Amino acid sequence: MRVTGRWMAIAWLGLGLATGCNQTASTSVPQGAVAVIDLDAIASRLGSDKQIVDSLAQRQSSLSQQLVDLAKSYSQQIEEKKKTLTEAPPEQADVTVASWQKQANANLNKVKQQAEADLKKHQATLVAQFREQIKPVARRVAQKRGLTVIVTRNDNVLYDVAPGADITDEVIADLIAASPVASAAAAKPLQAAAAPPAEAAPPATQQR
Repeated sequence: MRVTGRWMAIAWLGLGLATGCNQTASTSVPQGAVAVIDLDAIASRLGSDKQIVDSLAQRQSSLSQQLVDLAKSYSQQIEEKKKTLTEAPPEQADVTVASWQKQANANLNKVKQQAEADLKKHQATLVAQFREQIKPVARRVAQKRGLTVIVTRNDNVLYDVAPGADITDEVIADLIAASPVASAAAAKPLQAAAAPPAEAAPPATQQR
């Protein structure tokens, strides 16, 4: 699973770099030129892509289990409520049970939609954290070359890139040098909140 590409390949990294007066621009790239960075390559080299995939898988598993537990809870509630219908005519009892089941299904669908939205939010948080980890190093490398704007690599947008404009390898080298674990192809673990518990809403009460 690629970390960028489909998620953020076209987006600007948004660094808004300002060149300091005491910095020397690279002689191979003119002042004010655009730097290009391959976030997919950085994520792959540092292991961040795997971390994001693993975190999403864990979050999805947790949310799925909550849905399973909620469905079981609704089923148990309905079975208990059926005991109150022993004296009701069979036709009325069937209608009542069907109503409870319909309400339970509606509640489950609502929770499922909330879970899907939570997973997307979790994904966006992880990607944003990854980008923020890279940003200061990318800014520093770009400034050393006299580059003031950074864009992410996207073959559908970028027709050609001069060698001096691509800062990916130098950013990777700086990240590895700065991190005791990056040399083992592992970036700092991305942190995110645990999956929120699904709120169980009881099926509708008996129709009268």
